[in-house]
Amino acid sequence: MSNSQWQRKISPASSRTPIIFWSFVMAVFVSGGSLGPVLLLALSMLCHGTLGFHDCIQHRSHNHGKVQGPNLIKQELPCTGGLCVGMHNGPHEGGPASYPAGDRASGYTSVYATMTVPEMPQKQDGICYYIWTDVFFGNMGLGTMNQFVPQLILGNALDGSSGAPSYIPHWGVHPTWEFGAHYFFELHNTTTGNSDGHAAYGTMHPAHSGEVLFTSFQQSYDQNAERPVWTLKMGVVGDPSRLSELRVDQPYMGLGTHWPTPTVSWAEKNYSFLCVNSCWELYGAVDADHLPSSGSTYEIYVDDGNQDDFPWVHQWDEDEGANRTCATSTISESHNTTSQRVTWKIGL
Repeated sequence: MSNSQWQRKISPASSRTPIIFWSFVMAVFVSGGSLGPVLLLALSMLCHGTLGFHDCIQHRSHNHGKVQGPNLIKQELPCTGGLCVGMHNGPHEGGPASYPAGDRASGYTSVYATMTVPEMPQKQDGICYYIWTDVFFGNMGLGTMNQFVPQLILGNALDGSSGAPSYIPHWGVHPTWEFGAHYFFELHNTTTGNSDGHAAYGTMHPAHSGEVLFTSFQQSYDQNAERPVWTLKMGVVGDPSRLSELRVDQPYMGLGTHWPTPTVSWAEKNYSFLCVNSCWELYGAVDADHLPSSGSTYEIYVDDGNQDDFPWVHQWDEDEGANRTCATSTISESHNTTSQRVTWKIGL
């Protein structure tokens, strides 16, 4: 497999060759087609081996490696640092499990999650950390990836955007924890045949080990625009001064308005289902010294917005990192007629 097939969320400075595109989410829901296992890759030189690639809906060969550096090789390590949790039998496992996003008439699904900021790793050389809870959708038009992913970062990481009109990703080196609301999406480039990464970011803020961060995803109806909008927030519990917020009025930040097959609203069919996942996406976690020095506890809350007959997924799985991670992991789930709580405890 060519290096360029695994360059996701990386610097556009290096040349890229065509990648393998993955199918639309609705095709998965209709057909139940298998997406296959997520391939495990690693980085040499800048970032070394990890698990933690995670897309809610993905082709089995489509992974993103949100790192800078062209030399991507496969390595066999005794264990790795990355791990992810998601809905049992979701598209990431080859199944149809997902949640309806809702609508104005029936109510909107919302997601709120908290996580503990872990202790810093003993060594930071070659690391690239993304720690997050996300909401993920299918695609339309020229879109090939569609992820709301406010995240905690460390090391050489994607940390910003050029903003409108192109939303070009930006990278920086972060020796201490920082976080921000983030929307990452990829678009098919009809000239090159590549799938190009784009990013929208809220303000970045510092975080400290032991603090509890929250992430929220809220859809609402904009009366003036006459369409639904999403608002992403990430902040520190108990400190309102550190709040990162990003409003996403349209899919792909409105770049799909003039496509041959336009996409202009979150009310369109391919955005009518969503997946919820949490992940330690730890590049360069090749040994204990390059892992965080402590674990973390996630609490994930899903509210159905009073929609009728909501299809709660009772079982959540460690769908990446199982039997390979250096960390321990326990998952529990509870729900009632209107809301769900998933607790994920990571130990090191």
